[in-house]
Amino acid sequence: MFRHSLRVRLLLPVLALVLVVVIVVTLVLSTVEANRVKAEATSSIDRQSIALQSLFSVTRSIMLDRVNSAMRLLRQQSDALGPAAVGPAITVSGQSANDLLFGGKPQGNAFQLVDGLTATTGGTATIFSRSGDNFVRISTNVKKDDGTRAIGTQLDPAGPVIAQIRKDDSFYGVVDILGTPYVTGYEPIFSAGGGSVIGIWYVGYKTDLQSLDHVISDSRVLDSGFVALFDSKGKLRFHSKTGTSTDPALIEKIATQQPSDWTVVKQDVPGWGFSLVSAYPKSDVNNVIVQQSLWIGGLGLLICVLLLGLQSALIWSRVLKPIQHLTVVADELSMGKWNHTIDEVVLKDEIGTLAKAIARLSNSVRLAMDRLSKRPG
Repeated sequence: MFRHSLRVRLLLPVLALVLVVVIVVTLVLSTVEANRVKAEATSSIDRQSIALQSLFSVTRSIMLDRVNSAMRLLRQQSDALGPAAVGPAITVSGQSANDLLFGGKPQGNAFQLVDGLTATTGGTATIFSRSGDNFVRISTNVKKDDGTRAIGTQLDPAGPVIAQIRKDDSFYGVVDILGTPYVTGYEPIFSAGGGSVIGIWYVGYKTDLQSLDHVISDSRVLDSGFVALFDSKGKLRFHSKTGTSTDPALIEKIATQQPSDWTVVKQDVPGWGFSLVSAYPKSDVNNVIVQQSLWIGGLGLLICVLLLGLQSALIWSRVLKPIQHLTVVADELSMGKWNHTIDEVVLKDEIGTLAKAIARLSNSVRLAMDRLSKRPG
């Protein structure tokens, strides 16, 4: 019965139209929101990367200026002692190596030159002696983890420095020294008269990355993403400490494996050999889409209910109520009752036309009944 009512038949098309509009608007706005969130994540990664890259660049530039100044001073002090020459074989911390002589003065196990330099300029200094294809630290104030001088240790044979030295070129840049990044300068020491390379001068400064640590610690991407810094050997140096992804093991796994449910962006840090990794789970975007869809859908349904209520009220007041009254009038006319007030005749629509017709019918019935009642018996 209810489904055949005029009100339902009038409201159903409106309901269907509103629902279609709500669904379409929800899908469109959810897609727009998803694109906005992705764009926001990309923009956030770009902004943070630019800021960090700039900080790295400025730090490197400032520290390289110090390295260049210290290297000039080290070479001046070495040259002041006299020309360089290969000395006799010596033992440094259990390692066999050739001594180096500056003006005939041995440098192996002697630290006046390197310590005097760093007392003035800070940082660290080393004199390497060539031993075959390797270069051994025979004088240094670079410290090992146990606090002792790193004499007897070799320059990394697979690193970027030795490749330049073997070309008789100098190297300036960031190098991992015994597990710690340094901004460094390496210059070959030639034998007197410009002969072969017999050693290396080194000066360097341990990188002070505390400011970078603070910036990266406070960085994140969306709700669950992270920013992380890896050194040249793939060791995780710094990472986000806000958001939900703060576990170092998880960060290393995501950065290495790049799972399909994560968006991972890797950038090299020029001049450092570091890698800057920014990542966020795709579920962050999906959650925003779901929340946005629920919000839009709920708002749409509320609007739908309000529209249906308004439409129902209008249908009742403008259509069903007048029709119901005219139905009562017509029904009573059929039973011989014609003294009715039909207010709907003032309406200018189809219901007003119907009301006028019923009013004429009522008047005709009344006149006919009056003639019949006056006709003689």
